[in-house]
Amino acid sequence: MLEILKSIHLICLLLGGAASLGNAVLMKRVMASGAPPPALVADAMKVQANMGLGAVIVLWLTGLPMAAMTGAFANGGPLFSLKLLAATALLVIVPYMVWMRSQAASGRRPLDVALLARLSLAVRVLVVLVIVLAVLVFH
Repeated sequence: MLEILKSIHLICLLLGGAASLGNAVLMKRVMASGAPPPALVADAMKVQANMGLGAVIVLWLTGLPMAAMTGAFANGGPLFSLKLLAATALLVIVPYMVWMRSQAASGRRPLDVALLARLSLAVRVLVVLVIVLAVLVFH
């Protein structure tokens, strides 16, 4: 069971990282153009945001049982606690970014592109931090 959870977890890490990087590339292009994104690009960004959100949720759904099976909650130490803190930040930031985009798409509130760009950078840094800490904790 642990190996299945690990496999799903790693696939979601790749999916979440790819969605984050893909959206970052598209966001830079849109910001450089100075115009709103074409419908096709906006749709792609929405799909990638939803993929990233789904990946974060599945990472938690697989990570918690894996941590319980390996005793990481009891024996993980401060690095595991830091990993959980960074992963929790991702669990807050990614849904907020998706919510921001859905609010903008529905016309309820304008999209704060500068904030979205900063959050996107934070997500990429946090993903790398979580992966590095996981390698250090579970080597």
